[in-house]
Amino acid sequence: MMHRLRALLGLGPDDQQGSSHQGTDEETVASRTKDASLDDPGDVHRSIVGPDDVERQSDAVRTGEQWARTLWVAEFPDAPVDGIFETLYATADTRRTDISLHIDPRDTDATLDTLENHIEELEADVEYLEDKHRAGARGIRKDRDDYQELYDVLRNTSMTAFDVSMYLTVRADTRANLDSESVANAARRAPANLTPVTPRWAQKDALVSASPIGVDKLNERLDARTPMLGAAVGAMFPFVAGAFAEPGIEYGTYALNESPLVLDRFNRETGYCTMVIGKLGAGKSFSTKLQLVRRAMFDQDTMLVMLDPLEGFAGVNDALDGERVTIGGTRGFNPLELKATPRHVLDDVPDLDPWSEQIAWVLTFFDTFFAHVANNPLDDRKQTLRRAVQEAYARQGITRDPTTHTRASPTIRDVIAVLEDLLDAPSEFGYVTAGEQERVQDDVETLLTDLRPSFREGGDLTNLATETEFDLDGDVIYLDLHQEEGTRGRSETSLMMQVLFNAVYERAKQTDKRVVFVVDEAHYLMADSTSLEFLETAVRHSRHYDLSLQFITQTGGEFALTPEARTIANLCSMTVIHRVDEAAEQLAEWFGLSEREVNWVQTAKAGNDADGYSEALLGVDEEGWFPLRVRASPFEAEVIGGGSIEEG
Repeated sequence: MMHRLRALLGLGPDDQQGSSHQGTDEETVASRTKDASLDDPGDVHRSIVGPDDVERQSDAVRTGEQWARTLWVAEFPDAPVDGIFETLYATADTRRTDISLHIDPRDTDATLDTLENHIEELEADVEYLEDKHRAGARGIRKDRDDYQELYDVLRNTSMTAFDVSMYLTVRADTRANLDSESVANAARRAPANLTPVTPRWAQKDALVSASPIGVDKLNERLDARTPMLGAAVGAMFPFVAGAFAEPGIEYGTYALNESPLVLDRFNRETGYCTMVIGKLGAGKSFSTKLQLVRRAMFDQDTMLVMLDPLEGFAGVNDALDGERVTIGGTRGFNPLELKATPRHVLDDVPDLDPWSEQIAWVLTFFDTFFAHVANNPLDDRKQTLRRAVQEAYARQGITRDPTTHTRASPTIRDVIAVLEDLLDAPSEFGYVTAGEQERVQDDVETLLTDLRPSFREGGDLTNLATETEFDLDGDVIYLDLHQEEGTRGRSETSLMMQVLFNAVYERAKQTDKRVVFVVDEAHYLMADSTSLEFLETAVRHSRHYDLSLQFITQTGGEFALTPEARTIANLCSMTVIHRVDEAAEQLAEWFGLSEREVNWVQTAKAGNDADGYSEALLGVDEEGWFPLRVRASPFEAEVIGGGSIEEG
């Protein structure tokens, strides 16, 4: 409807009311004044925002060292939808385009008088054409009905009419690089459905109209603004929609309007866990480090723990004066360690069973060890090993009763001792028949054959057969697996990451502080199907311990391999997807993304110093998906990344 009304309403400058714009001299706008004594505030403003010099050509303007081409929107769609301009912000071709709107309210009484006159003229035209049986009567009748609808709305509701003009300005370092056609094509496509025009030999006026000065210079000459109802104007405003802010840290700016997205991961009702996905160099590690630094500044009672096999978080640890724990072959970590669950957690979560959870974790550890390190999967021997593990805890006085979980935990050497006793006297463990005893002894012999070489004194994994020499004493702890990853194979690194994960998880139960636990290169954990059941349980229960787990990986595929992995993804209340290589269909299926959201991920800018930001898609439970731009201040970038944002 809107573009049909322009010519017929035909209000001149004298009919307009309430304009907030002030006229200005064209030359003053176009070039910064050299006069040092500027008394008028408008002149001061123009001297600041205007370029040093301007060179005009027929379809472009050079402003200082940049070229600009401004498109004027000649027509708008009949029925604009909410978010009509979002694609102008969210597509790769338009991300550096300035969008300017001039909106002036119209006097309602004067507009009603004008509409009434036009309706009468159209009714006369309809009668004449119908008498002559002309086909054009149908189009005129439609125009009359549209005007009548507009008249009824203005007369019978509180709706206000406005005059609107719109400009799109494209900038580039050279005239040849001005890609206004891509911007024009994006503007023509749904849902915008605009008709952009390049004003020839009027680019200077168009640029002034699109500038922060607030003067619609081009339309002072054309007088071709579009009348709109308030509802249509409201649909044009992505500037006040789509973002939110709460006490917390800035994760980035909402790419459609550059408003900050500020939130607190511990304020999510569905849990505190996060997953971050992105190809190498997309900016996922940098954005995570930026979040950690800002979290440390926002809440000094939050404990930060970083598990990193590639030494990528060393700068954050140094900046925050954290403790660096180098994981090698000597520091002890006990996979069987069990920490007591706080009483208030047990009271708040009646179905929580720390004992069963611990046994499941220990068997997960052994599953990984036997499958990937010993190269001899547990298979049918698992029940025999389970019996030995339970007995090892029982000998320490640890049972299902939570009050016993404060006692010293057994070690793998204690399990080996139980297996040796089981080999000598299976009947004392409840195996009565000769067949049972023979089968169990066969199991035990092979179990000991696989366990003893690795966990003996001086064995490759001897540090996993002793008490844990690690605690959450500091506010920032960096678990550096770089040495481990470099000297051992992938399987042993994966096993060690499991052990470290459990060590932090057990200690997070006991601290009164909130804990953010970041696991980089999470594919070491996610790709091992034997650990996924335990990880799912840990993610599910983490919120009870004020624990926020954050998994970082290069592909969303790790979260789609198995039902357990998909459950882990679904339990994460926040998801950050940087640029990835997955197909559109996969992204849409894995994360429930719309076509527009998939397009944003596939065209997201990777971190680079030229742009000064990286792009991602931020998903927040119960809030939706937000196209995100991540920027660091020069100080933040220097502290956490050596001055560069071009990191994984």
